[in-house]
Amino acid sequence: MGFVSNLGSKISHAAHDLGAKASHVVRKGVKIVADNAGTVSNIADKVAGVAGTLATGAAMVGLEPVAAGLAGVAAASKGVSKLADIAGTAAKSAGAGIAAFDAGRSALDQARKGNISNAIEFGKAGVSLAQSAKGLGDITRKKIQRK
Repeated sequence: MGFVSNLGSKISHAAHDLGAKASHVVRKGVKIVADNAGTVSNIADKVAGVAGTLATGAAMVGLEPVAAGLAGVAAASKGVSKLADIAGTAAKSAGAGIAAFDAGRSALDQARKGNISNAIEFGKAGVSLAQSAKGLGDITRKKIQRK
């Protein structure tokens, strides 16, 4: 039984390590998307505005093929802007959900240690974060439904 027990323990530790690394990667990815999606959306909006103006000018001077190409760029940029906006809101919602989970875990740890007042504070923070995540999730859902 020693060999099987030892093997099971090693497999368990390896699985735990992989899970911790995957969790870390997901948290980093959510943070990066939440931090940068607004910038991508703003840049895409500016590109759409400039391309739309150029398309109008090209149509006015009789360059309809150029105007059509620029109008396509403007439309595509507008789509990128909307998708980046939705992705940013969704990432913020996921970040708030992760934070709520972490607060709940901390509340449980404090309760196990006998620090009831700290557990209550972490629990309140977790509830607040969960409500924020729900609100952001509702906003994301509405943005998707508007598309």
